[in-house]
Amino acid sequence: MSVIAFTSASLLILLTPGPTNTLLAAAGATAGLRRNLALPLAESLGYALAIAAYVVLAGALADHPTALALLKLINIGWLAVTAARLWRRAPGAAQGTRAPYGVVLLATMLNPKAMLVGVILIPAMMASAPITATLAFSGLSFLAGLAWVAVGASLPPTMKRHANRAAATIVAAFAVLGAISLGQA
Repeated sequence: MSVIAFTSASLLILLTPGPTNTLLAAAGATAGLRRNLALPLAESLGYALAIAAYVVLAGALADHPTALALLKLINIGWLAVTAARLWRRAPGAAQGTRAPYGVVLLATMLNPKAMLVGVILIPAMMASAPITATLAFSGLSFLAGLAWVAVGASLPPTMKRHANRAAATIVAAFAVLGAISLGQA
């Protein structure tokens, strides 16, 4: 497949709301763009590490559905913990960039989008250049991450006050959807 098709599919995936994007937007809303410029680096690193692992493990995971279910379960647990932490934060409480960096990194590594890219997208569209594809996706994720932080930072003040609770609700919904999909496997 072409590089243009891979880039287009990657951007579509990265601009789709999800757990990491929700965390980035909430960070932008609560502490602004400048204080959170490092968070897209956490997203980029998280995708690079996770996708590389999924590319390597793609064949092995196909033969072991229990391993996929275990990864989903870990992801669901992390999303639930993240949602609870966001919910408990005081409305409108500002956060620094240090604490959420690790949260964004881990949320991205456990993000189902990383599995989608490493197990399906790269083998189907860029099988001859998995390292290049992983690095390209990671680079695009940095740009998309900046956009999500900027979206959060540009919210009106009345919406910013509720950013953590809104993000907690969205992240919890992803945990519930993950649990439902786990039950259907």
